[in-house]
Amino acid sequence: MKKLLSVTLAMTMAVSLTACTGTVNSGTATTGAAPAEGTTSGTETTAASGKNDAASGDTIKIGVLTDRSSAAAATVTWAEAGAILAVNEANEAGGLDGKMFELVYRDTASDSANVAQKATELVNEGCIAILGPKSDGEAPTGATWAEENKFPMVTPCTMNTRVTVENASRYMFSCGFVAWPIAKMNAKYAADQGYTSAFFIGNDGGASGDSRDFFYRELGDGFTNMGSNQVSSNSTEFSTIISSVVGKDPDVIIGAVAGPNFVSLVNQGAQFGLWNNCDYLGWYTCDSTNTTALAEAGNYPYGKVHGVQLWPFWLDDIEGNAEFVQAYSDIGKENYNTEIGPSDMGYTWYVGVKAIIEAAKTTAADLSPEAMTTALSNVHFSTLYGEDLYFRDFDHVMAHAYYYVTAVEDTTGKWSIPVGDIYAVYEGNEMLPTKEEVQKYAEEMGYAFMDLSIQ
Repeated sequence: MKKLLSVTLAMTMAVSLTACTGTVNSGTATTGAAPAEGTTSGTETTAASGKNDAASGDTIKIGVLTDRSSAAAATVTWAEAGAILAVNEANEAGGLDGKMFELVYRDTASDSANVAQKATELVNEGCIAILGPKSDGEAPTGATWAEENKFPMVTPCTMNTRVTVENASRYMFSCGFVAWPIAKMNAKYAADQGYTSAFFIGNDGGASGDSRDFFYRELGDGFTNMGSNQVSSNSTEFSTIISSVVGKDPDVIIGAVAGPNFVSLVNQGAQFGLWNNCDYLGWYTCDSTNTTALAEAGNYPYGKVHGVQLWPFWLDDIEGNAEFVQAYSDIGKENYNTEIGPSDMGYTWYVGVKAIIEAAKTTAADLSPEAMTTALSNVHFSTLYGEDLYFRDFDHVMAHAYYYVTAVEDTTGKWSIPVGDIYAVYEGNEMLPTKEEVQKYAEEMGYAFMDLSIQ
């Protein structure tokens, strides 16, 4: 019944892919023009040295592990725009002691084999911290690199629980979605609606599987698992899966597909009448990267998709919201020559860079890796959409405000993409698992639990 909208618009995907890959050239990475993969000269440090002379440069550099050359690069424009927005806000407010912040990019192509090298290059550029990696498949490698090199890294990816347990590091922080709270919110909605059965359709990522497993874990043995299909992120054929779902007639679909395969699932589901029988539960519910092409084609199943949203961009009663949305959209036009709409992925990149900037403000006299790591561990800040964002002390997962919504058509005419009918708002730790829950889960699964609060 609610749909996991982690989708990339079919038409704008091609445009954004061109915009992103077309800027991967050597050159200085700045925030005032189309960002390139930076090769700026700067302090010659190595990751292993533990040194960082960032404070001595003309700007304060923040590294970004992006993805501009894989199949998943189609939506990177939305992500990078969020990072740029955070830097623009900080610089317009005077930067840090008069020094401006600067983003320096490296392209990992969503390949974990590239993470260590690209991260080390960012350290050698004199960066004070790194935003990335972008995908949950790269996250374990990123956490290992951060721990080995004692260098702070903030990942905006959708995180599976095993990574936060087995790859826990004092130097690794997570500001993106986390599979367990997504599953808990979907499970709560399913229970509230009286659903008793579900069919899962997801990609082959770890977070995807977590969103299924924890959903059933929350609901217990009385809830019927009617089947599960996981596909590659490049899959576009869902007719066989849809036939199976229709035949089994579950109360709801638990969804964890993204990108082109999400668009394909929705379109083919409409063709075979799937949305007449089932709703869809997921996340990125009103995200423009998932909804624009479907809405423009008239194929978005309004009222049938429910799930988690971080950026309630449609709420005009939030002071400053319209200006924030416009500033984000303008970055797409100015830096990438493409139209972009509100995106939860962009918001998580915004929040990740903002966390690094706010941490730097608390330790302005010492921007060394250890000082920045300590500052990130203690940082607290707010955005227009959530009060008191911080990284939890025992697992370094960010306590977000979560909006659980139903995607509906905007009746005001302002938005051509779905907006959210808010079902519930969950603050901070309300849906994240407690330390005791995480520790119990680790013991059950045979994972080594590391309590970062005592490291």
